[in-house]
Amino acid sequence: MWDRLCFYGSLLKGRANAYNYVALTHLPVARSRASLSIATAACLAVTLIMLARAFRPAETVGQHRVLKAADRFDDGPIPSIVHYVCIKEDASSVLRFPFASFLAVFAAVVYLKPARIYIHTDFNDTEIKDAGAQGDRWTKVLVAHPFFADLVWNQVEVPTFAGQNDDERISAVQHKSDFVRWDAIASIGGIYLDWDVVPLRPLTPLLNAGFAFVGGRQYGGAAEDGSVNGTINNGAFMTKPNSAMARIVVREQHMQFTNAKWASNLRSVTRIAEHLVAIPKEALILDRTAFAPTHWFKDSADLLFVPNAGQPSPEAVSVETTDPLELYANDVRNRRRRAGWEMDFSSTYLLHAFSMSQYLDYVNPSTILSRTSNFGIATYDVVRKMQVLGYISATGGDDDDDADNVDGDDKPAELLPEHEPPDGE
Repeated sequence: MWDRLCFYGSLLKGRANAYNYVALTHLPVARSRASLSIATAACLAVTLIMLARAFRPAETVGQHRVLKAADRFDDGPIPSIVHYVCIKEDASSVLRFPFASFLAVFAAVVYLKPARIYIHTDFNDTEIKDAGAQGDRWTKVLVAHPFFADLVWNQVEVPTFAGQNDDERISAVQHKSDFVRWDAIASIGGIYLDWDVVPLRPLTPLLNAGFAFVGGRQYGGAAEDGSVNGTINNGAFMTKPNSAMARIVVREQHMQFTNAKWASNLRSVTRIAEHLVAIPKEALILDRTAFAPTHWFKDSADLLFVPNAGQPSPEAVSVETTDPLELYANDVRNRRRRAGWEMDFSSTYLLHAFSMSQYLDYVNPSTILSRTSNFGIATYDVVRKMQVLGYISATGGDDDDDADNVDGDDKPAELLPEHEPPDGE
């Protein structure tokens, strides 16, 4: 008892006596247990912090980038910001846009109502300015006289090497674009679209679905041995800022890239998305018809683009109602009236029109307005909107990409109308 009283007395003395001798006796049981609990808790906290740091994926890849840590996303929508990538195939490349490119961007403005459109590019300011001054008709519309007010040209550095040791050359411009698109969209989020992707309806239901990433599968074909069939379509997807999908792809696409195996890169992105589906609200994967109802082989591309002989497909009849049963019945009636060759795009949000660059002769106002091709049926309403706003002539005879009078004050009415930008209403 005396020893305990001496111990407690020493604790009450001033700091000058703090280091005075205290007999080596057993500490009080209560104090011993409290000290042990505090020490154990502190050790446990330190251990957990160290383990968390040890197992946190590194988000630096060589010297390519350092992604900022992502804030946990809320239940807000994916931002309606549209991203395109336009990079050079080689040093001599000239910036040029055909009507097909204008059609794709115009449809995005009409249906998606974006807050902003980014064109991520390695063309410099001088090259862009020259294209706007000297380019053909639709190049000038997109570059010199943009019909959408908030269109931003964003200068980017295009990677040339990837792989674990940065020794795998990125040769194809398509592969370079893959890197640029994910790097660009990861931090701010939005909707990525290839230039051959044409929106057919609003994406609002998908943007508001609560998922951090939304993608769709794509078809393959006999010529590619089935390794692409069912993979995620890398040409049309949407993501929240700093989503797990975007951060993992940005981190791993450099590490996993192999120039010789294009399909393996698609499968890698697909595996990431499929694993994230198991985590609530991280990823939604749609079926093939949502974003890519056709594929890039000739049998499918011919069916999409080549006009059909005989009578054109009749225009769809619309009804003024919001009742889903009435709308469904009207859709059934329209489908029964359609031509025998006509495809059904009623469940397609984005038409990734693969191989469009090989069929540009059929991607023009007059062919589309003739309603003799499946691509024409799909994009008919958008091109009619162009007519109403004066971007093309009343007859649709604007098939030549070149125009003689698009400079200065002598701008044709069909190119730069006195209307407000299209609003999709």
